[in-house]
Amino acid sequence: MKNYIQSKLFGISYFVEIFISMVLIFAIVVLTFMMFLNVIDFSSYSKNEDILITFLEQAMTLAIGVEFIKMLCKHSPQTVIEVLLFAIARQMVVGHASSLETLAGVTAIAILFATRKYLFCSFDETERAMYRASQKVKITNMLARVHIPVEDGETLREVVVKKLTEEEKTIAIGACVYYKEFALRIASMNQGTVSRVEVIKSIP
Repeated sequence: MKNYIQSKLFGISYFVEIFISMVLIFAIVVLTFMMFLNVIDFSSYSKNEDILITFLEQAMTLAIGVEFIKMLCKHSPQTVIEVLLFAIARQMVVGHASSLETLAGVTAIAILFATRKYLFCSFDETERAMYRASQKVKITNMLARVHIPVEDGETLREVVVKKLTEEEKTIAIGACVYYKEFALRIASMNQGTVSRVEVIKSIP
């Protein structure tokens, strides 16, 4: 019951994040259009000596917003690093930082690049969720955001057992069924019957 509630809440939180992303996209589109109007307003060039800095600040702020939307849609270390890189770069370019602050920013960027290159591993790029084996596959597809090709009414248990039988594999805890971007793994069994199935997704 606990895992079922957790999976439901996870699914709801995903759709909330998507809604927030849509709102941000709308705001970014509106602000981009407004920035474009300011760019073609030639009278503003004579009134403001720092017009280029203003445009750069607006453009980089919008770029950070776009990267933030990616982070909401893709929960991966890569998107987090990209948001931080844009935020630090923006502060360095338009923030009128001192030499010491610029050095600190360059150091931070170097650390982020080193972290992405040397500290990320394949485990960081996976997403796992547990489901009851008796759950309908259509519901699992919606909650886990995957596409398990099945016939109407099939459960996770039926899909996993059928696939393992076709591949002549042993039906046991730890046995996996592989698809293009995800896998189904038997997480637990009760008296020889599959009771829990884990969905393991790779995050591009």
